[in-house]
Amino acid sequence: MGTVSLIKLDGQNAFELAKLAVTEKYQGLKIGRRLMEKCLEVVKLEGANKIILYTNQKLTAAIELYKKFGFPFVSLDDDKYLEADLKMELEMKNSIIEN
Repeated sequence: MGTVSLIKLDGQNAFELAKLAVTEKYQGLKIGRRLMEKCLEVVKLEGANKIILYTNQKLTAAIELYKKFGFPFVSLDDDKYLEADLKMELEMKNSIIEN
């Protein structure tokens, strides 16, 4: 139905949301939202300060989900992924998930 992947960033108190996807058949059932909530819970439990992600402007539904969780756009200062043209970063103190 869906998948999500978090990567602990070396030398940083942060994680990268490396993948968040829901099979087309199951989209619209709030599965992506539940996966995102779980990611934020894990990041918070690990005591990380932030979570970052790279995306593409064509992925409008995903970007809207990230915005709902408070992810602002930040400068894309590297070319980590060829297809990524946007970077978003959430400081955990700004997360919608409560302690």
